[in-house]
Amino acid sequence: MSTATFLVHPERPDALELALDTAEWLTGRGDVARILEFTAPNRVTEAGRELHLDEVDLAGTTVAVSLGGDGTFLRVVRLAWTVDVPVLGVNFGRLGYLPDLMPDQMREALARVFAGEAVIEARCALEVTVTDRSKGDAATQYLALNEVVLEKIDFGHTVRLATSIDGEDVFTYSADGVIIATPTGSTAYNLSARGPILSPGLRAMVVTPVAPHLSLDRSLVLSDTQHVTVRIAPDRVAALVIDGQDLGRLDPGSTVTCRVPTRPVRVVRNDPHGFGALLRFRLLADREQ
Repeated sequence: MSTATFLVHPERPDALELALDTAEWLTGRGDVARILEFTAPNRVTEAGRELHLDEVDLAGTTVAVSLGGDGTFLRVVRLAWTVDVPVLGVNFGRLGYLPDLMPDQMREALARVFAGEAVIEARCALEVTVTDRSKGDAATQYLALNEVVLEKIDFGHTVRLATSIDGEDVFTYSADGVIIATPTGSTAYNLSARGPILSPGLRAMVVTPVAPHLSLDRSLVLSDTQHVTVRIAPDRVAALVIDGQDLGRLDPGSTVTCRVPTRPVRVVRNDPHGFGALLRFRLLADREQ
C-alpha cells in the first residue's frame, strides 16, 4: 500500500477537482491519499482543519504531489525534503519550469512511482542560515531549491555586500545585489544576471553579482564542500528573497550563509528528454514571453 499526499494551489478549483478524482482512484486501488490545500504561503487545510506548515508531517508518504505552479512546487519541496520524500509536480501555472507533468499524465506517473519505475532525480539545494542583527543575531534556517538573493532597497543606490568563502574574505560588492543559485536555479535570475548555466545534476552553487560597480562582475562556481557567507556592510539595509519569497529587510551586520546539505531534494521527472532539450525549451519559452 502506497500513500500520495496532494498539496493544492488555493485558487485553482481544477487542481482540487483533479486531486479529489485521483484520490478516489487511488482508494479504489487500495492505496491511501491525503489532500491539503494551501490557504497562505505557510498554512494549509486538511479535512477542514487548518494547519501551519510546521505541523504538517509527510513521514510515511510515498510521494508528495504539487498541483499548481512553481510557487506551489517550491513550498511542497520544503515540506518533503525534511523527510526525504520525492516530489511530483503537476503544472497548473502559466508556464511552470519546475513541475513538468500535465494534469492528464498524473495517474500514469503515480502508477510508475508506486511500481518503483519512475525516474527520480537528486537535486542540489541550499541550506541557508540567516543571522539578523536587528534581532540580536538570532539565527533562522531556510531551504532554497532555486536561489537566495540579497538586493538593494533604495532606488538609485547600491548595497554593499561583503562576501567570504569558507571563512576567508573574498570581495565586497557594491552592487544592485548578489545571487547565490543552485544548478536548478541557475537558469532563472542568475542567467538574467549573466551567470553560467549549471547542469541540474551537479552538487554546486554559483555566486553572481547583479550590476556591480567597480568590482568583479564574474560569477564564482563553488563546490558542495564549500560555504559562502554574505554580510551586509554599512550603511544601507538589504532585502532578502529566497525562492521568490520576500523575507524582509536585513540591517548592516546581518549575515546570510549558504551551504549544500548532504540530503538532496528528490524530484520525479516526467520529461523523457535530456538537459539540452529542457534548456532549449526554457530559453525559447522565455523569448516568447
